[in-house]
Amino acid sequence: MKKTLCLLLALCLLAGLFTACGKKPESAGESLFAERGSVERQPLGTLIPAGNAEAVLASLSAVGQTLAPDWAGEAEAAPRLRLAADAGPDEDTAATDGSYLYMLDRYGLIVCSAAGADSEILSYTRVDRGGSGWSERLYVEGDRAAVVCSVSETGEDGEALYNAAETRVILLDLSDKNAPLLLAETAVEGSLTEACLLNGTLCLVTRRTLSALPETGDELLPRLWENGKELRLTAGDVYIAPEPARTALTVAAAVRLSDGRIADALAFTDGVDAVRPSGDCLWLARTIWSETASAPRQEAPYTVVDYDTAARTELRKLRLENNQLRLEGGCVLEGALSDPSALELLSSGLGLFTQKDSRSFSAYTDENHGWTNYELHSLNRSAALSLLDGDLNVTGALTALGGEQNAGACRFVGGLAWITAGDAAAVYLANLADPARPAPSGSLSCPGETLLLRSFGEGCVLGISEPGEGEDWELAVYDVTDPAEPVKAASLNLGGHAPTASLSDPGAFFTDPVNGLIGFPTAGKNGNEYLLAAWDGSKLRINGSFQLEYVPADARALLLNGILYICSPGEVCVTDPETMKVIKTVSNAVG
Repeated sequence: MKKTLCLLLALCLLAGLFTACGKKPESAGESLFAERGSVERQPLGTLIPAGNAEAVLASLSAVGQTLAPDWAGEAEAAPRLRLAADAGPDEDTAATDGSYLYMLDRYGLIVCSAAGADSEILSYTRVDRGGSGWSERLYVEGDRAAVVCSVSETGEDGEALYNAAETRVILLDLSDKNAPLLLAETAVEGSLTEACLLNGTLCLVTRRTLSALPETGDELLPRLWENGKELRLTAGDVYIAPEPARTALTVAAAVRLSDGRIADALAFTDGVDAVRPSGDCLWLARTIWSETASAPRQEAPYTVVDYDTAARTELRKLRLENNQLRLEGGCVLEGALSDPSALELLSSGLGLFTQKDSRSFSAYTDENHGWTNYELHSLNRSAALSLLDGDLNVTGALTALGGEQNAGACRFVGGLAWITAGDAAAVYLANLADPARPAPSGSLSCPGETLLLRSFGEGCVLGISEPGEGEDWELAVYDVTDPAEPVKAASLNLGGHAPTASLSDPGAFFTDPVNGLIGFPTAGKNGNEYLLAAWDGSKLRINGSFQLEYVPADARALLLNGILYICSPGEVCVTDPETMKVIKTVSNAVG
């Protein structure tokens, strides 16, 4: 009898063990609610080049609408998803051509040989960005390096204060690594929205937001500079937007890397919210808020006006051909672009996440006492995911995303749309493999407030979760080979290793899917460090970390020939990634 009981108990324990090993991860909740529907697509409208400068001024003067006030408790929460863009290091402050390292510090360009233990600083070239700079980037193409930055200047013009912004391109010749030469300096009016290389040509998109309009249209025409010589776009280079929604100008310019000259430029009478480059094309998106108002009526003692507001997103396509920029049409879709990352390039074309936000309200104005009250009548919100081809035709869409919870944020990573809805601690996936039939798929638990994502090899997505109060950061690998049943394949509690850099910066979050490496600056237990973690296909582990002497939050990692180079504004740490032992430290604190 005892033997029988023991055998039964052993079988039960064994069955339990097999069940525990083979069970699916805890469900994050039901699948995302959505409807496979159609999204209303409207033509872009006629973008007409301005006949004269006064037409540009008149277009922007017409933007004076007063949209619905902010309603208490109705503001959208900030997105819980961020995206570490899969951009190469040439779009940040450090770059490599495979043999040399190029880095920006506060004062100039550093060139270092990438020769392992024999690495050394070859040259330091002063690069004066001027003003108060931000959005700095470094592009290396052949024997050319281009430093791109936005600068602003403030001052007084008579009794008026002004704040002027411009985006500068400083071009250097790298033919002699020991003595780079300054070739040219180009500038475009407005702060940098996006920069990219298209077929060896550097394209800039800038935005100039106007707090006040000048008296004449000639003063409004966008300015550009070549080696200090001022140029102005002609009125025919400025397209009048059919529905300007902001008092702003967007400039797109193409700069040749051979000589730093401006090959072509055009502008639009409105702002831009997102830019994506692909092949020889630039895709620009902006949100248009429109408002209609009834005729005033009297309801003593008030003057009453009824308002209806709605949002739409406009997409434009620019093509760079033979160093010439030309507009190739566009379209308008219902809903507002939730944030710049809600527009993304996909293998089939473009993915766009919009939030429909329409409301009606009444304004009650007491003319005698000079105050106004508002009454909200209706508020309608819903979200939609649209897939478009290269000609901006909608191929497929999911509407009513999130149901009653409403979808709040979306990112496109690993061929999937990652969507949050309501307050649930979950991320919902939509499968985009068939652009004509996008489909709601599985879901994953999402600890903390934010999940930062990046593709990490075939069928894998890397995420880092910002914790709630009293919790630790978590690094995780998600297996999305089967989108219907995504799995958290491995996770790593980072303990006291909280990231110190802005992980949404292109180079701050280093990943190498081929070797399974992940690195970032961190506030370690021993001070400011650089941490390297590794993924072997089944487990995550910390390879090690070491302290950095200079500005560790700005450290960038580059992997060449099995050697990891950690570049910061003051030093280059030549490192063995397997052990995180520093082979050599090369000081570049020469600024």
